[in-house]
Amino acid sequence: MAAILGFEYFGNTTYNYLIFFGIIIVSIIIGRIVFYVSSGFLKQKAEKTKSKIDDIIIAVMEKPLVFLIFVIGFIVALQTLNLSPGADKFFSNVVHIILIINIFWFVIYFVDALIVNYIKPLASKTKSELDDVLLPIIRRIVKITLIVMAAIIIIDKFGYDVTSLIAGLGIGGLAFALAAKDMLANLFGGVAILTDKPFKLGDRIKIEDYDGWVREIGLRSTRIETLDGFQLIVPNSKISDTILQNVSREKSRKVKATIGVEYNTSMKKMEEAKKILEDVILKNKDTENRSIVSFTEFADSSLNFLVIYWIKNLDEILEARHNVNMEIKKRFEKAKIEMAFPTRTVYMKK
Repeated sequence: MAAILGFEYFGNTTYNYLIFFGIIIVSIIIGRIVFYVSSGFLKQKAEKTKSKIDDIIIAVMEKPLVFLIFVIGFIVALQTLNLSPGADKFFSNVVHIILIINIFWFVIYFVDALIVNYIKPLASKTKSELDDVLLPIIRRIVKITLIVMAAIIIIDKFGYDVTSLIAGLGIGGLAFALAAKDMLANLFGGVAILTDKPFKLGDRIKIEDYDGWVREIGLRSTRIETLDGFQLIVPNSKISDTILQNVSREKSRKVKATIGVEYNTSMKKMEEAKKILEDVILKNKDTENRSIVSFTEFADSSLNFLVIYWIKNLDEILEARHNVNMEIKKRFEKAKIEMAFPTRTVYMKK
């Protein structure tokens, strides 16, 4: 047993490696204990206070704190090994990078939680809808900015000149901007949507052959949930260059119908039919108090009335049309006005 424990691998005995992995396992166990304590006891304590800040800190620090305990355990475990100068430098850089990632992990989640718990409620209270649309974009920009900062610090740790790298990115970025026409077109399209406000979140819109509700407005694209339940991702440049119908802003729906009566209908019945059509539309609760009813055509098999009216209850369009049509049929039958159907009279020459 002593021989096995004293056997050396890469300048360290088996005993050293057992201590190394033992410390890491202990750090993982301590991390799990801390996680259960924070998710249980500390959360309950924080919920009893009036301030939200302690709830936020406990919520966002759980996973980064557990990871930090593991990193500390890893650092302590490394001290038990005899490392070469190259290996020592490598592991030192790895530890620094992990610590940077862990710190920014906490900062990103903390800043995002502050936006969600403090700025978002304030935005929802304002009359303007622009801040509600911009808030998800701001959250993404903040996250990307912090991630870029972390990446720059990590690159600097590897010994690269960050200043010259950023300068190079500036020149490369200009070339990229000139090449990325579609990306810029989508960006400007997104800005146009946010400023011109052709629609807002939750609006039902029609674009080309698609019909659905706006679920998300981004700087690059807009997400629409179609009537069939599918998610449609439309580039903002396409929206800005396409004729768009905002169904949600429609005050009333125009309905145009042709109603034909038989050719043998008398003039008196024709006048009565016109009055019935006008009266049915006037008395329907889902239609506006206006209509156009006109005898417009001597058709092949009928005398046709053109009927135009507007449905004001947009949530009950089909129901309103059903009720209007049923009432017209009922009133025509009561007045003994016969609706026409395709007929043909054949005269035989003797």
